[in-house]
Amino acid sequence: MKRILSLVLLLCLACASYAAAAQGAAHNIPMTAAERTALDQQLVQAASLMEQGKTEEAGEIYGQLLARYPDNDDLALALARAALAVGNPAGALNIYNRLLAKYPDNADLRLETARANHAAGNQAEAARLGGQALAEYEKQRFQIHGAVRAGVLYDSNANQGPASNTLSLGDWDNVRLEGAKRKDSFGAYVGANLDLGYRLSVTGPWWLVGDVQGFWRGNENHALKNINSREWQWGRAAAGFRYLDGKNMIDLRGKAEVFDYEFGTNVTALGGEFRYARVVTPWLHLIADAGLESRIYNESRERNGVFGRAGGYARFFFGDAGHEFTIGAGYVGASADRADYAFDGWQGLARFSFKLPYGFTLSPSASFTQEFYKGPGTALETKKRRDDRLRVGADISYAVTEAWSIEAAYHYTNTYSTCNLYKNDQHVVSLGVAWKF
Repeated sequence: MKRILSLVLLLCLACASYAAAAQGAAHNIPMTAAERTALDQQLVQAASLMEQGKTEEAGEIYGQLLARYPDNDDLALALARAALAVGNPAGALNIYNRLLAKYPDNADLRLETARANHAAGNQAEAARLGGQALAEYEKQRFQIHGAVRAGVLYDSNANQGPASNTLSLGDWDNVRLEGAKRKDSFGAYVGANLDLGYRLSVTGPWWLVGDVQGFWRGNENHALKNINSREWQWGRAAAGFRYLDGKNMIDLRGKAEVFDYEFGTNVTALGGEFRYARVVTPWLHLIADAGLESRIYNESRERNGVFGRAGGYARFFFGDAGHEFTIGAGYVGASADRADYAFDGWQGLARFSFKLPYGFTLSPSASFTQEFYKGPGTALETKKRRDDRLRVGADISYAVTEAWSIEAAYHYTNTYSTCNLYKNDQHVVSLGVAWKF
């Protein structure tokens, strides 16, 4: 009983602070790194208590935090849920109504407010809000999003070749491989993607999902015609199921992909993908990602095999604008009909996304991959091949309107290999436009 009374008192204090913030009396004060860490720890503790059914203790933590950060809507929503769980619907409604006034189109919030009204005995209001929420859910059951983009580019190494046609391979010097040398090229590209989702029940967590993607690139360098890489295209179709609630996202789908050069040399991949994301706090998401596919090469059949990946990542959100930082690492590997093309390896990556003023978004990234092959890179060598690949770059976009944007990018790849045939570097610069819907 004492805990419930203390929660009610904290709720009153938090609501007072929250109301003052809504009227402009509270101001955003940037948190230090230590304050952010302490806040995250308290949020994790409160979420764990809620899952254990210890709602009074969780509510005390949320109330204290909201009194301290009265302009944080996530904390306000968490406190409203805790208050409703301990039997204080009137206090919960005080917060729900303020949030609903701020986010009138949020169907989830409207449904929660309806439940709070029902618990408070306001049956007519509960029915009205519930009906509106269900109507909005029905409208949102089928979702479709996508983008179309096009642009121009410059590639310093369009065939990903070595610096020269004359190489040292194992104990053999001055080996001549005609056409292997890197070739630069200007080019153009067109790409499109379509994401589909259908909710299996009006308010349920299960979705039927799918995506279709395509990309075409053409190079102006006629020398690339001789090695079947003056133009290439890639396409993909996938479908599966997704589970989505307030804390978890599970996505499992099967896919088919085709990577084709000059409509003659192609690679077909059939397989599956899995992704799990957990919202630990509003500022921290943990992600597990895996994929397994069978690849079929129509010409180099000795490369046919099973390719896989599995990794774990952490995504951090920071700043009032919602900047993102993702970091993680994982396994990559492949089997092949010819053991020389099979490998095991790992990859680490880091990526930022900065929301800048005036509609700009800057996304720098870096990754490092090591691949340890089961055999040598060519028949002239005896040492097993190993590739170390560093990629760094940045993408920047400018939102002209909500749908249209201008995109530019620079990416650099440096591949060190124990086999000189696979040792190369590459600079790619691109500029284009995108339409999103």
